[in-house]
Order: sequence, then C-alpha cells, then structure tokens
Amino acid sequence: MPKAELHLHLRGAMPPGFFSYLLEKYPPKLVLGDVPKRFLDIFNRYDNIRPFLKSPTAVPIQTLFKYCSFDQFLATYLFTSYFFRTAADFRNLIKAVRSELTSQNIVYAEITVSLIEYLNQGITMEELTLALDETADEPGVEVMWIADLVRNTGPLKTLETLDRLLACCPRRLVGITLGGNEHQFPPAQFESLYARAREEGLHLSVHAGEALGPLSVWDALEILKVERVGHGIRAVEDPTLITHLAEHKIPLEICPTSNIQTQVCRDYESHPLPSLHAAGVPISLNTDDPTFFHTTLVDECLHACTMGIDESDIVAILAGGFQHAFIPKDRKAIFLQQLKNYCGQHNFSN
Repeated sequence: MPKAELHLHLRGAMPPGFFSYLLEKYPPKLVLGDVPKRFLDIFNRYDNIRPFLKSPTAVPIQTLFKYCSFDQFLATYLFTSYFFRTAADFRNLIKAVRSELTSQNIVYAEITVSLIEYLNQGITMEELTLALDETADEPGVEVMWIADLVRNTGPLKTLETLDRLLACCPRRLVGITLGGNEHQFPPAQFESLYARAREEGLHLSVHAGEALGPLSVWDALEILKVERVGHGIRAVEDPTLITHLAEHKIPLEICPTSNIQTQVCRDYESHPLPSLHAAGVPISLNTDDPTFFHTTLVDECLHACTMGIDESDIVAILAGGFQHAFIPKDRKAIFLQQLKNYCGQHNFSN
C-alpha cells in the first residue's frame, strides 16, 4: 500500500547496519576524544550506550536502541551524531534511508534533519544542502525536507542556523520544526524564529504535547502559529484543545511506538490515538525514529488495529499522511489517487 511519512527523523531512520559500519569506520575512543565531558558523563550514565564506548564491535547493535526514558533516548540520539564526520557520510545516510523507505512502499516522505549536529562535525552547510537536493532527486520515494533547528541550542543559535540554511537556497526544504527538551526550551522562546520562517514561506511544525502537557500545544498554536503539531498527543488531556484542533483542522503527527518507547504512554491500549481520531482531530501515522524504536509504518498500522481502529479508518489515517503534507494540492491528489487505486485493486475499504 502506498504510504507517506510526515514525522521521520533522518538519523533516526538509518538502517542499523549502516551505523555498525560507521562504528567500525570511526572507533568511539577516537571520535569522542574531544567531546565535552558533560556529554561523556551523560553517555556513561546509560547502560545501553556505555558498552559502545569501550568495545563497540563486540556488542550487538540493537543493544544501543533500548531506553527507559525520553532523556535516555535523547542521549542515545546525540551519541550517534558524532559518527557522521564527512559530507560523504551524510550523503550515504540519506541514500540508505531512501532505500529503506522505498522498500516499504513509502512513496512520499517529509524527512526531518537536524543540520546543526552535522555542522558541529565540520560538514559545511553548502555540503549538507547540496546532498539534500541531489539525493532527493534520485528515483524512489519522493522526499522533501523539514529542518529541525534543535531547541536545545537556544533561540539565537536556531535563528543563525536558519539564516545559514536559507542562504544556501535548498530546493526541497518545505518547513521547520523544533525537537529536543520541551521543559527547558518551551515554544515562547522561539517566536522570532517562527516569524522569520513564516516570512520566508516555510511551513511550520513543532514537537509539542509530548513531554509536556496541553499547554505546550496551545503555545505552539498561539505563539508559534504552527500548521501541524509533532506528536501533540497530550492534547487529549484538554477537551477544549481537542475541539479547537478538530474545528480548525490542525493535524497531529502521531507516532505511537515512539510514545511508548519514551514512556509518554504506558502501552498501546492506553494510547490516545483512537480518542483523537474519534473526536475528529486530523492525524497522520508516523514512525518518528524507526531504527531507534524498532518499528515500521506497517507496524504502526497493526498497532492501530490493536487499539480498535478498523480497516476503513486505517486507510483514512494513511490518506491523512498525504492530505496533511506540505505540498501543493495537485501533488496530494496524485498520491491519494494511488492509494485509492491500490485499495480498489486489493479490496481494502476506503
């Protein structure tokens, strides 16, 4: 079935074998030699990362992708960022992710990329944007890019990163988002950033209503004026917010397995996806960081079924992946027709 991903982090989607290759290419003892001590202390704090600091090739790669908290996930994600040392590494990452998505019949993806993390490794913005454009033009899944400006770097740095990105004029950049620590870096700190992006014609999303409650979603809507909300599931705690999202047709980019892995939700049975869908809130189904969370978009569909979502609603939610994309209506119509044709040929309800 043709599918779309709207909330998918580039490095979070790298095939595990690709990261194993990087660990062999760049021994951690050498790569992490100049990493600030505060980050090394964080890495040593977690038992999924610690073995890779000493004997990375002796540990099963899947050991790395196990977490007990959102902070542990973020630490693991940060750890992997140090192993992309050249523009070729970045380009090969994109190629590996594109190949994986194409194999899953994902025909359209808005992939989120945290450029600052690659800039910090010495890759230039020009090299990064060239790779984004050239690899996205290759056959297979149609890719557009969303820049995660990384809230943890602070308001001034995010603005600087956006300006550097815009100066390179990437053709396939459609929007921005902010991932990272919601507690320390709430939406109100980034009002100027979002105003700037809006002036440049970029679409707007933000991670909110995940680690924090519905107030962070309200702030995303009222201060940042986003068009979509990344995650946003804790909107379910505020009936007025649910009504607002439904009436104003503001989509949530929902990632069930991610929410459970980071302990935002206890289990699939208690996940608010069915309640949000039943209330008329527009949603798309996504994997977030599929390698880190051991999932695929097909897995997410199966989990939605266990939540009580029936076949016709699964198809409607998958259609939402195209309907809520940051692309022109004529492109959406083409993808939606592909989905309709598939359902007709395979006797799926739609």
